[in-house]
Amino acid sequence: MPEETPKKNEAVTIYGLSSEGYGIASKLASKGMEVFLIDETLGTAMELRPEVAGDYRELRQLLSDEILMTIKSSKECIANSKVIFFTPKLRRNDEDILAEVKGRVTELSKHLNSGSLIIFCLPLGISGTKEIIERIERTSGLVAGKDFYFSYSPVDGGRPSVFGADGNLVDYAPIVDAAGFSMEIYALAKAELVHAQKLVAKYSSLASTFESAKRLVQMGFDCPREYKQIYSDDISGMLYDLKLVSESLDTGDPILYLVSGSLKSVESYTRFLIERIREFVRAKELKAARLRILLFCDNDQLEMRGDRIGFANFLQDKLRDFYSDIELLNIMKEGFSLPMGMEKTNLMIFLSGSAEQRLLQLYEDQISMTRSHIVRANLPVEFVS
Repeated sequence: MPEETPKKNEAVTIYGLSSEGYGIASKLASKGMEVFLIDETLGTAMELRPEVAGDYRELRQLLSDEILMTIKSSKECIANSKVIFFTPKLRRNDEDILAEVKGRVTELSKHLNSGSLIIFCLPLGISGTKEIIERIERTSGLVAGKDFYFSYSPVDGGRPSVFGADGNLVDYAPIVDAAGFSMEIYALAKAELVHAQKLVAKYSSLASTFESAKRLVQMGFDCPREYKQIYSDDISGMLYDLKLVSESLDTGDPILYLVSGSLKSVESYTRFLIERIREFVRAKELKAARLRILLFCDNDQLEMRGDRIGFANFLQDKLRDFYSDIELLNIMKEGFSLPMGMEKTNLMIFLSGSAEQRLLQLYEDQISMTRSHIVRANLPVEFVS
């Protein structure tokens, strides 16, 4: 299909084909705005029309149905957009992620025109926006606060956690409000600190709760119900954010002690989870050669952060040090089927409570006819025969 060039200057571009990006795009398109989606991997742009946004609430459904959409020039979309939401997917290893982000920023900046607002929806460490803005300026030749504006608004679960910007954004308010980013506006430096504080508070709480749960298990006590409702998915969901904050702090900074302690506790949880799984196998006298381990998750494969996906893959690799027949299964994946049989004992490990609930609803009768055990990857790591 031939490319068409957008002509309006009130257009909005979503740079990154992610679930969070599509959520923003569908809100704007349903309100009649001209919205373009850029696949950051292929470099192609598509126009999201209101009728398509109304029919498809999730990106996963849209892509699985292979809906025919009008192809646009990504360069022209960026150049002619008043607001650009930066929402790419991150899938590289930890040490390469920030390099990937900077590369995406450079690609976007090559086609940026004067008068645009960039809303950066990924997390950054403290003082991280300064480096990103400087990169945009070098690549585009534009000056922040004069030729273009920059906003820092990391999105978590589809919702912005904070909104930071230096300068008056009144001309962009209708689009910002329509996208669901209507919040108190902080200076960029303050927004970085507020987001970091929220992260530290979340993970400090998780760390102290886990350490208590581990000790209760080791002492032979049952854990409170609220401990059992926290799964590995809840722990791993924003690790990338926390690591960025850690890397941006100076040695001796009191906040760094809190962040470092939280990261060590997450590592401790991973070891504890593996130890508990091995403990269960020994207690039940299950033979490794006759054991099939099935890791179940319900991760969104299209979300911006890849932390949950990365944790699941890491756990699978670590368990392979002890067991050969192990498989990671995403029950939300198109064409999912349950690979269980009678020839082996099945050890089913659930990385989220919702994955367990969904799987048992769909396959409870089939599971009951097999030799199966359940391990809940929550804080105390529960066993269910």
